[in-house]
Amino acid sequence: MKSVLKLCIAVLFTFVVSFMTTNSALALGQFSLTCRDTSIRGSVLTSTCERASGGVYTTSSINLNPEVENVNGSLKWQPGNFIETCRSTQVVGSRLLSAQCKTRAQQWVSTTINLDDHIANIDGTLKYE
Repeated sequence: MKSVLKLCIAVLFTFVVSFMTTNSALALGQFSLTCRDTSIRGSVLTSTCERASGGVYTTSSINLNPEVENVNGSLKWQPGNFIETCRSTQVVGSRLLSAQCKTRAQQWVSTTINLDDHIANIDGTLKYE
């Protein structure tokens, strides 16, 4: 009976560890590896992303405004409303968000943030992670 209990605990432990590892692997961002034709209009990022089954692409959009903040002229990954104090948003390369943002002194400065840090392609859908 003890050996059956030990086996059950070992199997359960293995399942939990593998589940945690799988979820963390999905939370790495890196959308640019499986998405193309990426653009931004205001704070809405749009890209054509590969589905998990492979070879099939879908167009997906995500509003970055709730996830990005302008902190004294620098874009930061934190809850915010960057579009209120930033302009001229564009995607540079396939993974950088570039904008001109106001500083506390009301000066416009150029800034970028790496979208791959927190934007992921989850089965053809852009997600913040």
